[in-house]
Amino acid sequence: MTVHSSLPLSTLAKATALLSLPALGAFLVLIVRGEMSVAGVLQGYLMCLAGVALILYPLLSNLHTLTRYVKDLAQDKKVAAPVLSSLNAIADLSEALNNLQISWETRQNLMENEKNEREILVDSLPDVLIMTNEKMEILRTNRAARDIFGQNLHGQKLEAIVPNDKLLNGAAAVMDDLKGRMLEFQMIEPEPKDFRALIERFPVASTGGIALVITLNDVTELKRVEKMRADFVANASHEIRTPLASISGFIETLQGPAKDDEKAREQFLSVMSEQSKRLTALVTDLLSLSKIEMNSQSIPTGRVDILRMVKNEKESFAWMAGQKRMEMVIDQPETLPEVRADENELRQVIHNLIGNALKYGHDGTNIIISVRITSSLPNDPNFIKLQRAVIVSVRDHGDGIAREHLPRLTERFYRVDSARTRKIGGTGLGLAIVKHILNRHRGALTIDSIVGEGSTFSVYLPIFEDVADYTMA
Repeated sequence: MTVHSSLPLSTLAKATALLSLPALGAFLVLIVRGEMSVAGVLQGYLMCLAGVALILYPLLSNLHTLTRYVKDLAQDKKVAAPVLSSLNAIADLSEALNNLQISWETRQNLMENEKNEREILVDSLPDVLIMTNEKMEILRTNRAARDIFGQNLHGQKLEAIVPNDKLLNGAAAVMDDLKGRMLEFQMIEPEPKDFRALIERFPVASTGGIALVITLNDVTELKRVEKMRADFVANASHEIRTPLASISGFIETLQGPAKDDEKAREQFLSVMSEQSKRLTALVTDLLSLSKIEMNSQSIPTGRVDILRMVKNEKESFAWMAGQKRMEMVIDQPETLPEVRADENELRQVIHNLIGNALKYGHDGTNIIISVRITSSLPNDPNFIKLQRAVIVSVRDHGDGIAREHLPRLTERFYRVDSARTRKIGGTGLGLAIVKHILNRHRGALTIDSIVGEGSTFSVYLPIFEDVADYTMA
C-alpha cells in the first residue's frame, strides 16, 4: 500500500525557484546581449520553472512522505512503510527503514515477553519479595507479599507495612555499609508469623530507584514443627523416665530395707507390674506411631468391611463395658460399601475411639457407635473430589471437653487432665496415632464435645469404589 502525505506548495515553490536560478541568470545575460526579447525570456523562464517543478515534485513528495514515516517511527507509532518509486536510492532507504521497523518491533515484543516472564516468575516465588528505594518507600512487591500485607503497597513506607524494629534496623544498616544481612523476627499483626529475612543492596544502579531487596521466608510452620519435636522429646523422656524411676526405686527398696518384708514386697511388685505395663504400652505406641509416619506417603489399597470390624471391636470391649455397667449400641444400615484401608491400622483407630469412650464415659451410660454413608463431608482436601464417604462416630456420655482443648487433642502427649489420663492407663498418644493413620488413609477426624454432656469422635473414610473410579478417571 502506497502511503503519501500531501507536499506543501510552499516547499515545492521554494525548491523550484532555487533550482531555476541558474536558468534565470542565463536568460538575463541573453536579454543584456540583445539576443532575446523580454517576452521570449519570460516565456522561456516559465517553461523552465514548469519543467523543474515537474521533476522535483515526485522527489520532494517522496522525501516528505519518508520524513513523516521516520517521525512516526520515532514516536513508536504502528505505520506501514511507504512505497517510494521516484528514485531507487530513496526506495532502498524506505525498504531499509521498513526492515528496521520490523526488527525494532520484534525486539520490542521479545523485551515485553521477557518482562512479562520476569513479572510472572517474581509473582510466583513462594517467598515474600519487597523492593524499596533509599527512603525505604516500597517500589515493588510480589504476590506473596501482597497476600500477607495487602494489595496497595506501592509508595508506602516499609515501617508502615512491616513495623518491626529488628527488620528496620537491619535494612538501615545495609543501606549504610552495603553489606547484606540475614536475620529472624516475629510479627504479631495481622497474625502471628515468624520470618527469616535476607536484606541485600540492589546490585546495580536502578532507573526505577530500587535500592534494597528484602526477601522474607515464612518459617512459622518450621518453628512450630521444631517446637513440636522438642516438646515430643521432652514429653517422651518424661513419660519414660517416670515409670523407670518408680520401678528402679522399688527395686532398691526391695533389695534394701524391705528385703524381708513380705507384705511390702507384694505391694511393691504389684505397683512395679503396673508401671512396667504402662512403660510397655508407651513404647508400643511410640513404635506404632513411628511406623505409621514412615508409611505416611504409602496410601493403603485394601478393601475392608468396616461394619464387621466395628462389631468385632465392640465384642472385644464387652468385659470392660460390663465392669462399668455401660452398654454399647451400634446404629447401622443393613449394608455398607467397603472402605479403602489397611485393616490392622484401621482396627487401631476403631479400638482407640471405643476404648476412649469407655474410659471417659460415666458409669451406667451408653456408648453410641454410628456407622453410615454421608454426603456431608468435612472441609478437608482429601474429600474435594469425592461426593460421599463412610462415617464412623463414637459418642460417649462423660464430662465433655472444653472447646479450647479440641484443636490440640491429637497432639502427642497432650492431655486435658493429665492425672486422670495416667490413672486410667492412657499414654497420651492414642489420638495422635488415630490422626496419623487417617492422614495415611486420606481420611479425616472431627471432634464435637459439650462440657457436662459428652463427646463425639467421627472418622471419615473414602469408599473403595469411589476412590477406584476417581483413580481410573
